[in-house]
Amino acid sequence: MFAKHRWLNVTLGLGSLALLAACEQKSFEILPPIPVEQLEVLGVQTPIKSVHFHDREGEGLLVLSRVDGQATDPDTEEEVDKVVLKATLYGRAADGDAFKARWQIEQETTCAGLDLDVDFYTDVSDVGDLNKDGVAEVTVANHAFCGGGIDPHDIAIEMREGQAIYTITGQSLISPPGEDPFGGEREDSASLKNAPPGVRAHMDAVWQQVYKRPWSESSPSPDDPDEDAE
Repeated sequence: MFAKHRWLNVTLGLGSLALLAACEQKSFEILPPIPVEQLEVLGVQTPIKSVHFHDREGEGLLVLSRVDGQATDPDTEEEVDKVVLKATLYGRAADGDAFKARWQIEQETTCAGLDLDVDFYTDVSDVGDLNKDGVAEVTVANHAFCGGGIDPHDIAIEMREGQAIYTITGQSLISPPGEDPFGGEREDSASLKNAPPGVRAHMDAVWQQVYKRPWSESSPSPDDPDEDAE
């Protein structure tokens, strides 16, 4: 009888350890930020945002960066403004290992003699675990504009989970006072159209947060004279 109880206790103990190991393996958590000096070691020139985390695949580090410069237009051979946005996911198996790039999204925008506005939407570019399976979902959103008036910005939103990639591309919505809105179109990737409901809901929520920026409202600048003043 004693042996039977002992075997039962050992079995329960092993079961508890296995359950604990499974929970630890599936856990997702945000870790303390990586110092900027360590980001420079990775070759990141101008970090805008970084997210340090741990998931079922190990330790991860998302870094958003931007580089401003000049480029030569192949048609006119003139110098034009250039902005390169990079979103890079690094990973490592242990603390002592060096971070290695798992994937990178790069967007280059050039603009000749017009207003150039390119950047990440840092408030919605982040890392999370939507379905609580221990595998991180990485969301990156950015916009780009080259023009001389009030025109839509090109918007790109991408979410990656493991090998899966889901995207939305489109234009911001412009709503001039007293005029019909224009822009606001979007196109979902085939993978997103067939994605689980939670993924589609997340991507749509990100789109809803950004597609009315930055021209959802138009109003006179505080420095402009009051047109109604006599």
